[in-house]
Amino acid sequence: MKLLIPAATGIEAVVKRQLDSLGYPDTRAINGRVAVEGCTWHDVARLNLFLRSGERVLIQLAEFPANDFDELFTGVTTVPWGDIVGVNGRITVITKAVNSKLFAHHSIQAVGKKAIVSVLEQKYGALIESGEEYKVELDITDNVCSVNLDTTGAGLHKRGYRTLPYDAPLKETTAAALIDLSVWNPDKTFTDLFCGSGTLPIEACIKALKIAPGLNRSFVFQQWGCVDKDAYSLAVEEANDVRVERNLQIIGGDISPKAIEIAQFHARQAGVDKYIKFNLRDAKEFVSNASYGVNISNPPYGERLGDVEQARQIARDMGKLYRTLDKWNFYFLSPVETFERDFGRRADKKRYIYNAGIKCSYYSFNGPKPPLKRL
Repeated sequence: MKLLIPAATGIEAVVKRQLDSLGYPDTRAINGRVAVEGCTWHDVARLNLFLRSGERVLIQLAEFPANDFDELFTGVTTVPWGDIVGVNGRITVITKAVNSKLFAHHSIQAVGKKAIVSVLEQKYGALIESGEEYKVELDITDNVCSVNLDTTGAGLHKRGYRTLPYDAPLKETTAAALIDLSVWNPDKTFTDLFCGSGTLPIEACIKALKIAPGLNRSFVFQQWGCVDKDAYSLAVEEANDVRVERNLQIIGGDISPKAIEIAQFHARQAGVDKYIKFNLRDAKEFVSNASYGVNISNPPYGERLGDVEQARQIARDMGKLYRTLDKWNFYFLSPVETFERDFGRRADKKRYIYNAGIKCSYYSFNGPKPPLKRL
């Protein structure tokens, strides 16, 4: 199998590194997706369970030129759908078209569905479509169609622990990427001084304890009869084996009592509440005895919450705090263009990441490296 892992703009390299750490070094990123060759159903299960920043896991079933609807229909019929879709399978076709002669999504969907049904009717006769779901993506880019089967269902950011609503939440997959783009490791203190519903501290804890982020949810491929029966159970067994126990210093803070209450609930849902301390506190009043630490935050900003002046004042306050914690590393995700000026210094590194459709900068303000420990 060839698997495709969609990644949010700005974090494709993070997904490639995560794949490498999982034992998939030969990958390539193209059009916002990371391709993994030579995979099996066991790999499908592993990647759905273990990937922290990919959006979902797709199987590429075919790729062919699609300059017109005849080519599209013929190409889709080359897929052995009868070996994949069960007799009662429910088929949903979604589309993506970029620089394509075919751009009418409804027509692309209709032709694609007709082609799939024509193949299945040769094997099963009339279709009922009352059973398990199969979501097929027809991605036509530069007049080449990729036929992709979604194995995930609800996106991989749906870990299962964040069940209470809160204003402007950060997606779990994005939060995990922000952590991977930092210098934090489990030996350092971790803080999020604007923790909201708790996503960043919880994701830091999940990473530190090597918890498979998809362990407490299900995936659509588990319903399919074509899947190797042991693929998922073996992946779960691996996930249970790799988890570790360790002492952690992870702190979440927020000025909102409601936010702290929700964050604590979500930490319990994730099974990591004993590792995280949540404080009801104004971020600018934070103090710490830790010489070295890492703060990663997605503070409120004008396009999300509050107003632009509030966002600028937060940057000023964080600049002052940073100067009192001069051995710490501070990271902020924000679309505010004056952030560096308000913070009081130029960021050591800045990269663009889209958060909820908003183009943001991820600012890194570095402290000195801790001294090497003597053996």
